[in-house]
Amino acid sequence: MKRTVTNLFAIAIICFLASCQSPEKKSLLRLMELEKNLAKDTSKMPDKKKINEVFLAYKNFADSFPKNDSVPEYLYRAGRLASGLTYLMEAVNCYHRVYDKFPASKRAPFCLFMEAFIYENQLHGMEKAKKLYEEFMKKYPDHELAKDVKFSLDHLGKSDEEMIKEFEEKQKAKNS
Repeated sequence: MKRTVTNLFAIAIICFLASCQSPEKKSLLRLMELEKNLAKDTSKMPDKKKINEVFLAYKNFADSFPKNDSVPEYLYRAGRLASGLTYLMEAVNCYHRVYDKFPASKRAPFCLFMEAFIYENQLHGMEKAKKLYEEFMKKYPDHELAKDVKFSLDHLGKSDEEMIKEFEEKQKAKNS
């Protein structure tokens, strides 16, 4: 009997301490649990419902705790998940938010690139893509993605056939 009372008392203390956690800490713990559950899914086609749940948890965390240091990373991850779910405007919004609100973040250049890439390749917004690529080159000319951005700018709106023809012409000129 004494052991049962002691165990119940210990459980009550643990529950009390857990309930004293801040909402931010609880949200982080929930996020980690959701990520862990998603990582356990080793199937070739992960459960879309689980992916969506993690995506929403990242966004909710960023909305609820915008000053947390993890927000740029979580928005970046949310953007990646949204892209995979083909929630293209959601992805663009997540990437833009990182670039706009957290310009010093290590993820900011990549997020600007991804925003432009989605506009170019999936939303077919060539003018918007061009503007974003140009902004990237102005702000991050020495970034590791700068060569990719330059290539994208040089070939923006061109079909595969046009790019092949252009490449062949360059090769002919080079070999002449």
